[in-house]
Amino acid sequence: MNKRLSSVLAIAGFAAATAGFSTQSQAHHSFSSEFDRRQPVEVQGTVTSARIVNPHGWLYLDVRNVDGTKTNWGFEFGTPIVLKAKGIKREDVRPGTVVRISGYRSKNTGPFGYAQAVELGDGRTIAVGSAPDAPTAQARR
Repeated sequence: MNKRLSSVLAIAGFAAATAGFSTQSQAHHSFSSEFDRRQPVEVQGTVTSARIVNPHGWLYLDVRNVDGTKTNWGFEFGTPIVLKAKGIKREDVRPGTVVRISGYRSKNTGPFGYAQAVELGDGRTIAVGSAPDAPTAQARR
């Protein structure tokens, strides 16, 4: 194999490997593809489960409706590394914990949303969303 062909193959292999990484990072959704910035939501409820996983966590909580029934809501949280950097541990969101979440509803109109901030049982309020195109806390005011 001559040097020129080896160089071409090496460049093609690098380009193919790089394209694979690029495709994977672009495949994840943006805030605006799933959530509606025109529909802010604020709920208080009892945590039923927490999934602190990549690419982002999910917190599920039972929220009491006006008629006394409960709806289990799911809120998208930031990435595990963002939550850790902000001081949120699994113990902070264990089942049975009462939390208040402010964020935005999903576009599918189901009981899902994007958590912008969470008020924990100990009184801390922490910004938890990590989508780069999500509205900022100042945009809600």
